[in-house]
Amino acid sequence: MTRRSAHDVAETISALRAEAQRVGAAVVAVVDHAAAARKVGLSMPDTQVIIFGNPQAGTPLMLARPEIAIDLPMRLMVRDDGQPGALITWQDPTYLAQRYGLSADQLAPLNAPATVASAVEGR
Repeated sequence: MTRRSAHDVAETISALRAEAQRVGAAVVAVVDHAAAARKVGLSMPDTQVIIFGNPQAGTPLMLARPEIAIDLPMRLMVRDDGQPGALITWQDPTYLAQRYGLSADQLAPLNAPATVASAVEGR
C-alpha cells in the first residue's frame, strides 16, 4: 500500500512518529537507509523506515501465529521519489492476514500502519 505525503521524508517521519505515539504505539526505531548508504560511499534517494508497535495488539497475534513475529513490529517506509512530498508504503494488512491464516477479528491490529499513515498523508 502506498500513499503520498505532502511533506519531505524527514517531516513525514516526524509526523508519523508523533501519530504512532498518539495512538498508543511505541516507536522502536527509525532506520535511515540513505544515511547508511552514504557511510559506505553509495548514494540513494532519502529512504527511512519507522518501526512501531503495541505489545497489547501484537502479542495475541504472535501467540496465535508465532511466524507473524517476522512482520512485527509494524513498519512504514517513507521515501523520496523525486516528486513533491514523499511516498509512504506499508504491507497490505489483507496480505498479512492471508499469509498467516488470520481470522477477520485478528486483522484489526494489522491496520495500524494505514491508520497512522492516513493521519499524515496529504497534510
